[in-house]
Amino acid sequence: MKQAISKWRPLISLVVAVLTIGAPLVMMINGYVLMMQNDLMHPDVLVLIGYLVWGLVGLVGVIAYGIHCYRVGWHGLTVLQRWLFSIYGVIFVLGLLIWLPFLGLSSFDWAEWIIYGSAN
Repeated sequence: MKQAISKWRPLISLVVAVLTIGAPLVMMINGYVLMMQNDLMHPDVLVLIGYLVWGLVGLVGVIAYGIHCYRVGWHGLTVLQRWLFSIYGVIFVLGLLIWLPFLGLSSFDWAEWIIYGSAN
């Protein structure tokens, strides 16, 4: 049974990564498109929520792959695990840049370019 699970583990981790990274990305793209169409229903909230979810997903991914990397070392990771660890790290940093102002720990003025594309 253990051998059957380990055979599917790379596919499962890839599917989970696509879903957890892709769903917020679709929300953010939808929000950006609606902002370009000057929609009055606050599409910037979709972008904000997408980045906040990315921050949480990135945090969980970095912790999970970081623990595994600590145990086996960077060279002990497979190529897929290295890619996913790097991708989760990047989306964690992007999410952290939004979480800090959202929690009131820093000014939101400097992070507006991530959501709106320019400082207002």
